[in-house]
Amino acid sequence: MHQTAGQVLLVDADDTLWENEAYFRQVFEQFLDIMEARGHLRSDALDALQSVERERCVKHGYGSRNFARSMDETVRQMEGETPSKLMQEIDALVQWILDHPVEPFPGVAETLEDLASRHRMLLVTKGAHQEQNDKVERSGFARWFIGVEILFEKNAEHYREIVARNSLDSSITWMIGNSPKSDINMAMAAGLRTVFIPHRTIWGLERQPFTREPDLVLTQFSDLRLHF
Repeated sequence: MHQTAGQVLLVDADDTLWENEAYFRQVFEQFLDIMEARGHLRSDALDALQSVERERCVKHGYGSRNFARSMDETVRQMEGETPSKLMQEIDALVQWILDHPVEPFPGVAETLEDLASRHRMLLVTKGAHQEQNDKVERSGFARWFIGVEILFEKNAEHYREIVARNSLDSSITWMIGNSPKSDINMAMAAGLRTVFIPHRTIWGLERQPFTREPDLVLTQFSDLRLHF
């Protein structure tokens, strides 16, 4: 079914518009390589890092810098301290993520331009403000959005705040993204409609069964043009 013009589209950024999780996974594996070379079981280092991330993200949010501190904390838990040389190595791994070029998925730019001609769009992402803002600027996509929302966390309360602050009509407001937890379940809890566009990689903390089926499930971002 094709929606009428004048819908409000809230669009996720990381792993919806451009690649992101793949870079973290690469660094994640390199860190496990380092810990294995230091005499730790890979499975132990994996469990420890995932546990630290779960705790730290609740308190400190998301992003590359927090990922670095999570790796640092993992080393300290397993070894008592993080040697300065290893800390420098961790920081270099994370800097690689920060410096990596923004890589939009195929057809994203054309699709955004087309959708912006018929609908109001807001970019809604979460993470470290400067890091996310930098990616938005480097992508060149901001010109197609009426605003950019960079949240500490995506939850129902924050979605409701976006709706209220921008005087949106929830019945025609859609959240579009790749995360079952942050983009779909939380948006549905706030009374929004949803479009799920799964990506081949997803962070473990974003995996969650749907509370109910999304309104639309698409295979790629450019498919939005067939429905909006």
